[in-house]
Amino acid sequence: MSLNVAARALTTNQSVLQVIGHNIANANTVGYSRQNVSLGAIEGQQSGGGFYGKGVQIESVARSYDAFLTRQANATQTVASADTLRYQKLQQVESLFPLGAGSLGTMLNSALNAWVDVQASPSDSTARQVVIDRFDELSARIRDTSLRLGEIADTSKLQANEVVKSINQMAEQIASLNDKITRVMGTGAMPNDLLDQRDQLISELGKKVKVNTITADDGSLTVFVASSYPLVLGGKAAELAVARDPLDPNNRQAINFVQGGSQSRIPDDFLVGGELKGLQDFINRDMPQVQAELGRMALALAVEMNNQHESGLQADGSRGGRFFNFETTLTPPASPAPFAVEFNALGLKADDYAISYSALGQASIQRQSDGMYWDSFAGAFQANPYNIDFTTLPGGEITFDGIVLTPDALNQGTTGERFLLRPAADAARSLTVAPNVAAELAVASHISVSAPATNQGTTTIEAVGISLERGSLPVPVPVFNVQFNSATGQFAISGPVPANVQAPTSVTYTAGQPLVWTYEDGAVPPNRFTYELTLRGEPKNGDVFNLSLTSASSTPFNGGNAQRILALRDQTIFDGATTLADSYVSVFSGVASQLRESKFSAEFSTAQAASAETQRANQAGVNLDEEAAKLIQYQQAYQASAKYMGTVQSLFDTLMSAFR
Repeated sequence: MSLNVAARALTTNQSVLQVIGHNIANANTVGYSRQNVSLGAIEGQQSGGGFYGKGVQIESVARSYDAFLTRQANATQTVASADTLRYQKLQQVESLFPLGAGSLGTMLNSALNAWVDVQASPSDSTARQVVIDRFDELSARIRDTSLRLGEIADTSKLQANEVVKSINQMAEQIASLNDKITRVMGTGAMPNDLLDQRDQLISELGKKVKVNTITADDGSLTVFVASSYPLVLGGKAAELAVARDPLDPNNRQAINFVQGGSQSRIPDDFLVGGELKGLQDFINRDMPQVQAELGRMALALAVEMNNQHESGLQADGSRGGRFFNFETTLTPPASPAPFAVEFNALGLKADDYAISYSALGQASIQRQSDGMYWDSFAGAFQANPYNIDFTTLPGGEITFDGIVLTPDALNQGTTGERFLLRPAADAARSLTVAPNVAAELAVASHISVSAPATNQGTTTIEAVGISLERGSLPVPVPVFNVQFNSATGQFAISGPVPANVQAPTSVTYTAGQPLVWTYEDGAVPPNRFTYELTLRGEPKNGDVFNLSLTSASSTPFNGGNAQRILALRDQTIFDGATTLADSYVSVFSGVASQLRESKFSAEFSTAQAASAETQRANQAGVNLDEEAAKLIQYQQAYQASAKYMGTVQSLFDTLMSAFR
């Protein structure tokens, strides 16, 4: 019997009990991996008539660690963190767009419907003032919603800064642990607790930003962000930094990689997970989209109302001015701007546009939502970059997505210049009502219509009006006669039309349907305006209807333009399907669609992350029942080793006493 065997057994079992106690003590420690002791028999020695063992030894104390399960848990948690944070941000946005009473949709329809009383009683100053008040409330609500969206975006930017600070701090801690781990592993030992700490930091870092790791032979860990940027390299850590987007510094932001005093921008598409990804997507994609949706409603309303209001007459007979004021700015500002901007409400999109000059008078137009480029030759957006020669445009202008750009002769842009056009978002931010008093409302129509008593048909006059589509109305507004030709079923148009105005000579008549025809003059850009005359009944051949300018005496009692403004409620504006009265539905639907998509992504990725973490924890976590069983097992082994040592000692004492 060997005293060394007994001593080794005693100390080995004691060490195992220490590891078991360490496991039990850290059962609730986040990131702790259960440690297991591997025992091995010490090589025996041949002596006399046999081969005798020399006892037991600890071969290793290893973590119960599965690299694949850990990597899977980290990857799924990275995606879940991005999706969850984006969903939370969109929930804040959703609260700004309620349905029912108090919603923007209700306020919009209330404002439009206020024109009903003005149409019925054009001289009623109270009814006129109600219109101004309702639209004042509506524009204030739109501005306030735009402001609140900006506040949510600003808060998100501050949060992104905090996330980046946390990333940089964890990168420093990982680099420090790399140093400690390499020193310990250089001695041949395995620093399990340090490895657990580093793995936990990697897990926490993955919640902030997606990382990839490579383990070196010395035990250090290289950490990459955005696929290829080395955030941690051995014992050295680089940094991330938040910066303003050069093209849109007030709204979008960029993430830069900082190393050795130099910075390089990380493309947003390279960030594929973590809270930073969720915030970047919200700030640079979701928020501009929501702002543009709100702005499209505001811009379309302003354009349509302005055109029709400018088509009418105020109570004193003067021409109507703009009903809404709003701004359209370029980022960065330019004076003079390289082009003038006009809008057609029917084609407006909820989007922003980057205009980049490659040479004098030559530029590309890129839509920000999908990265597509406008092809002026094909008249459509395409995937490949396309340079437009602004100096040779047909008609001297370019039209896309309801936007009309007319190049400025004094400033044709220079190589390398870039501008961002945010027409919709600018309109929502700056929308105000222009008329201050009731008398400034352009309620009356420029033109009136009458029928001579000699007409033989049963036709009655229902409505007449004029609508400005672009530019301004000529002075004076052309007036004319229309005469029915039963053989063709058309009304012939005749009258003193100015020589530079292009106009049709006839228009087909359908009972109850308005007669509509458009005039366009030779100006650059052209002024365009449309007449609309609604008749009912059956006209006879030769029946005539005379259009004339509204007299000054009848202007205060004429509600023709109010009727035309009221008709805007049912005019199809967006995407060939949505009326102006329902334009808020498009805004709400866009927000709701983003929210639904983000909610589904968050719920799905969170479930995936929970499942992956459960698998990892089952492998690496401490099972107290199992540890208790081991505790009893090795306690008994320790006691047996102690008994064995006592027996060896007793035999040794007996042997020694025999020689005294």
